[in-house]
Amino acid sequence: MVERTLPRELSAPDSLMWRIESDPVLRSPILVVGLLDRSPTPEGVEATIERAVATIPRLRQRIVGPPLDLGRPRWEDTGEPSLAHHVRRVLAPGGDLDSMLEVVQPDAVAAFDPARSPWTLTIVDGLDDGRAAVVLRFHHAITDGMGAIQIADRLFDRSRRPAPAPRAESAPATPAAGTAPGGPLGALTTGLAVVARGALDAVRHPADAVSAPLRFGRSAARLLAPAADGSPELAGRSLDRWLAVTERPLATLHRAARATGGTINDVLLAAVAGALASYHRAQGTPVPAVRVTMPISIRREGDHLGGNRFVPARFTLPIDDPDPRIRVKIAGAIVRGWRAEPALRSSGLIAAGLNLLPRPLVVRVFGGMLRSIDVDVVDVPGLARPAYIGGARIDRLWAFAPPTGAALSITLVSHTRTGCVGLACDRMAVTDPELLGTCLDDALDELIALGRMRPSTSRRPRRSRA
Repeated sequence: MVERTLPRELSAPDSLMWRIESDPVLRSPILVVGLLDRSPTPEGVEATIERAVATIPRLRQRIVGPPLDLGRPRWEDTGEPSLAHHVRRVLAPGGDLDSMLEVVQPDAVAAFDPARSPWTLTIVDGLDDGRAAVVLRFHHAITDGMGAIQIADRLFDRSRRPAPAPRAESAPATPAAGTAPGGPLGALTTGLAVVARGALDAVRHPADAVSAPLRFGRSAARLLAPAADGSPELAGRSLDRWLAVTERPLATLHRAARATGGTINDVLLAAVAGALASYHRAQGTPVPAVRVTMPISIRREGDHLGGNRFVPARFTLPIDDPDPRIRVKIAGAIVRGWRAEPALRSSGLIAAGLNLLPRPLVVRVFGGMLRSIDVDVVDVPGLARPAYIGGARIDRLWAFAPPTGAALSITLVSHTRTGCVGLACDRMAVTDPELLGTCLDDALDELIALGRMRPSTSRRPRRSRA
C-alpha cells in the first residue's frame, strides 16, 4: 500500500521539529537498534529498503526551507539515483554490544545532510555468536515513535524466508496545492467548521462558552511555559552521547503494574524516579524532584503513516519517596492529569501559531521549554510478532529517543515478549553515566520484585567504551 494523500508542506508539529534545530542541542534524530540472530543477506536488506522507499514517500524526499524562512518548509523529491548514501555496512570493533553501541553513538547527535532525505540504515556485523545489528536513524520530522512502529510492522518480514512480495508503486500521487490536507483550502475549511461548532456550543451552553477559553488558555500556558530550573547535578548540555541498553521480560513488568495498581508506563516513570533519586544520593546532591518530558500520543486510526502525532507533556516528578508503590501512584496521577489537559486536543492549532513566529524566536521559546528538562521518558508499544530482515530474526529492538535539550532520555519499547530499555545520556550533564545505568537497573528490579517474582537475571545495562 502506498500513501497517496501526503501533503508536500510539513505539518505544523513536523515543521517545529525541523526549525528548532538551529540550536544543535535541540536536534532530534531517533535511533532504532535491532539485535539480529545472524548477519542479514545483502539482497534481503536491499529488498526491504527498496520496499520501504517505494511505500514511504518521505524516504525519497528532503526538507527544503521556505523563501526568506517565511512559512513552513516543504518535502521535495531528491531524485537520488541510488541508496548508497543512506545504507552502509560496517564491522564492529569488538564482538559485544558495547562495541555495537560504540558504532551507534555518533549517529545519536549527527546532523543529516540537507541535500538528502533525512534517514540512514546501518548493518553492524561481527558481533559474538555470529550476530549482527541493524541501526535505523531518522529525523523526527519523518515520524514519532508510534509512527515508527507502524512503519516497522509494515516493512519487516514476518518469516525468515518470506514469499516474494509484489513490487510497490514508486510514484505516488500528491494532491495539488490547496487541496492537500493542511493546505490553504483545508485550513480554511477546518477553521470555518471550528467557528461554526463554537458558535453553536455558545448558544447551547453560554456558561461553558465563557469558561472554556479560560481553561484552554491556562492549559496552553502550561504547555508552553518556560521550564523551571532542573537538577543542578544534571546541568550542562553538549553534543556528546553515552548509550546503554537493558531488558526485562515483558510479563514481569505487567505483573509489577498489576501489583501496584498502575500501568507499565507508570512503572517506567516510577523506575526513572527511583534511579534518579539513587543517582543524586550517590553524587551527594539529593533533590526532591526532577523535571520530565513525556510524549502523549494523539495518533488516531486513519492518520497518515508517519508524521508526528504527540504532545510533549512537561511536569515535575517527585523522586524522594522511598516506597516504589507510592512512586507508581504518583506517576499515574500525573499522567492522568496531563491526558485531561484541554490544550492537548488543540495542539495542532498551537503548533500552527508557533510556526508563524520567526525562527530565532521559535528556537528561544523551545530552548526555554526544553533545555532545563532533566529527563525525557518514552514508552512505545512495539511489535508483538516476530520480525525479520534479510533472513535474520530481530531478537531485541531498542530505541533511543533524542534528549532534545534534556540531560538524558529513557525509552521503553516492547518487542514480542521483552521490554527493551534504551538510555541516552548527555555526557556533559550526566558525569557518571555508568552509575546512572546501574541505578536504573536496580530501580527496575525493585519494581519487578513487587510482582512477587524474583528480580530478573538480565545483565546490567551494556555501555559503549567510547
